[in-house]
Amino acid sequence: MKFGRRMAVAEQHVVRALREKRSELAGLVKGLEQELSEHRAALMHLDATMRLFDPEIRPEEIGSAQRRRCNAWFCPGECLRLIYDVLRDAPQPVTTREGVERTTTLKGISVGDDRQRALVRKTVLASLNRAKDIIERVDAEGVVGWQVRQAARARCQ
Repeated sequence: MKFGRRMAVAEQHVVRALREKRSELAGLVKGLEQELSEHRAALMHLDATMRLFDPEIRPEEIGSAQRRRCNAWFCPGECLRLIYDVLRDAPQPVTTREGVERTTTLKGISVGDDRQRALVRKTVLASLNRAKDIIERVDAEGVVGWQVRQAARARCQ
């Protein structure tokens, strides 16, 4: 809705909000680029230091560790501890759904919508899958359940 070179008054607030959002994002990108530059410099220094101790080392062949993001519901390691509490005393394998429900109840989390429920479920499943040495997946009659491994159960008692 342009009238010559002027915009309608109703569009000015939209353009102003978009300019502010662009400015915010540009500042964020600039900060991240600066942070990336600093991390690259630190990585180069670390590589050089490693070469002082081992001239044959090839730092570029060392794989990168993936950082896990923290979530809003659990502190680091808390989800897995709650899962242990749920599974340790269970007389039979606990389904994923039951495990999620019991874990959220223990933590006192009220899951409001399907998206939050799916995110909590994903967090619990990730913790279950990372604890393969202590927790085992059991398939019974087409239903997936989880239980503490017998060897781990014996160590805990």
